[in-house]
Amino acid sequence: MGDTRPGTRSTISASFVVSPTVSRLRAFILAAVALGAIAWAIGCGDGTTEPPTTEPPTRPSRPAAITVTPTPIQLAALGATVQLRAAVRDQNGQPITGASVTWTSSDAAVATVDPAGLVTAAGNGTATVTATAGAVSATAAVTVAQVATGVELSPAIDTVLVGDSIRLSATAEDANGHAVAGSRFSWSSSDASVATVDASGLVRGVAGGAVTITATSGSEQAAAELTVLHPDRPVLVAFYEATNGPGWTAHDGWLSDRPVAEWHGVTTGATGRVTGLDLNANNLVGAIPPEVTGLSHLEILDLERNQLAGTIPRELAQLPALRELNLGVNDHTGRIPPELGELANLEDLRVRRNDLSGTVPAELGTPLPV
Repeated sequence: MGDTRPGTRSTISASFVVSPTVSRLRAFILAAVALGAIAWAIGCGDGTTEPPTTEPPTRPSRPAAITVTPTPIQLAALGATVQLRAAVRDQNGQPITGASVTWTSSDAAVATVDPAGLVTAAGNGTATVTATAGAVSATAAVTVAQVATGVELSPAIDTVLVGDSIRLSATAEDANGHAVAGSRFSWSSSDASVATVDASGLVRGVAGGAVTITATSGSEQAAAELTVLHPDRPVLVAFYEATNGPGWTAHDGWLSDRPVAEWHGVTTGATGRVTGLDLNANNLVGAIPPEVTGLSHLEILDLERNQLAGTIPRELAQLPALRELNLGVNDHTGRIPPELGELANLEDLRVRRNDLSGTVPAELGTPLPV
């Protein structure tokens, strides 16, 4: 090796004599060694050797932190939902896109959560939803507290009879139509003289007319519009329809919401029940319907001078209070029902000028001269 001082160019020479007895392979190896020596000499200009430079290995990304939004959560109706989001960051604080997150709920009876983080309200109460990625986790507090947004009444009725009662039931519902358990109601009647209602929703008909029953819970309420019917009203309606009521000469008040005592020809007693029906000469047409026997307090039935036809109903014998029965000057046919003799209070029976046949039944006694 020559002079290696600064400014001095190194000169290295090498010569080789290959004996014929040395193989070409050996010659090649010796040449390679010589060339390596030359390269080493050239690189040692200052007499020092630098180690090769290598980059440190990159550590793989791992979840180091996780946050959940939104939180806390308030749900006011069963079945209501909210979508949670989880943000995962690595050890360098960088977001991990597509990180695997597992969702769980501490109480599925209050709130459930699906694999995508969708929370659904299941029942009133509180629960904690947890999002986990690797060894880190975060939570969201969930509170389910139903809020009533409406009130429903049942059963769906629109009429009640005087003296009868019916219990209404009220249910408060949240925005999704689920009942709000434990709701309390106050009840009121728009006219206690027509119908009353107690604290349990029991409605009692007092007198004929229209009334509104209201159930209130907080700021929500529902109302039922009721018509309180006189117990004799259905019978009067059936009588009206069977005898061509719209064609009567006078039918003021009939089928209206006015008290039956204000209907033309109707008289009521001290108890409010119908005691008299006087429709004399009022153009009634048709047959007397058997439903008339529902007027259990009827004392006077005057239907004279009309166009009533058919047989005299034997069911009239079921009117125990009947004192006067006037069916004269009509178009009745057939025999006088002997059952009328069962009317213990009957004092006056008039059936003149009809197309009746036969004789007066013995059960009715001896007829008075006309």
